[in-house]
Amino acid sequence: MKLLKRNSDEPDVLILQKLLCKWGFTVELSGFFNQKTEEAVCLFQRSQNLSPDGIVGNQTWNRLNDDGALELKAYKLSDSDFINAAGQLHVEVAVVKAVQEVETGGKGGFFKPGYPAILFEGHIFWSQLKKQNIHPEDVITNNEDILYPKWTKHHYKGGLKEYERLEQAKKINRTAAYSSASWGMFQIMGFNYAACGCQDVVEFVEQMSQSEGKQLELFVRFLQTNKWSQYLQSLNWTEFARHYNGPGYAQNRYDEKLAAAYRKYAIQKD
Repeated sequence: MKLLKRNSDEPDVLILQKLLCKWGFTVELSGFFNQKTEEAVCLFQRSQNLSPDGIVGNQTWNRLNDDGALELKAYKLSDSDFINAAGQLHVEVAVVKAVQEVETGGKGGFFKPGYPAILFEGHIFWSQLKKQNIHPEDVITNNEDILYPKWTKHHYKGGLKEYERLEQAKKINRTAAYSSASWGMFQIMGFNYAACGCQDVVEFVEQMSQSEGKQLELFVRFLQTNKWSQYLQSLNWTEFARHYNGPGYAQNRYDEKLAAAYRKYAIQKD
């Protein structure tokens, strides 16, 4: 593809404009590289961590034609997701954005399309098997990396490799396996499915697998069920962090990070 920039009228400009529309940027399909097209290119480049110079070279063309990246974009949070969540929680949008930034650590909710971010916890699997009337000791042989009585991070594989551990656990019991992983960008444990408004953990996993917007919906329900949204409404970051992050919140300065992120987004609004 040719290098394109402002005032270009090559045939490839129309291809560029069609690709920008696929990515959700509104441009006229005129075949002329006008100011609106340049602005859309800059916005696209920023979204892909490219230099926002408005010039369409090899890197920009490659990203525009990356079907995998485009598919993953469909899973990402939108402005309407933030607005809807804020309305349900009765807080400012800046509050929701602050929590999303801090609690996710800047990470997305998916490893790849269809695969929500997870972390499998073998000590939880130990207790969840008991709830399914399965004695962990009877199935621990050759499953020592997914089944243990006390927490340890020694067996974590990280990323998509966590699904290998999940699949291994599902062979023993699917319900216990799903319940023993934390799911999505907010890393909610599967055994919390009811607090998220789901009938069972299978429905919980199905919804977690839909999009980051759906993960945010589940998070909102989780806060409402536990009545933790009240702390966000009063901007009581300390109490919110204490309840959501546990006793280690102060050491990790979660409350301070939340307050700082809120100030940043509140200023942007102004």
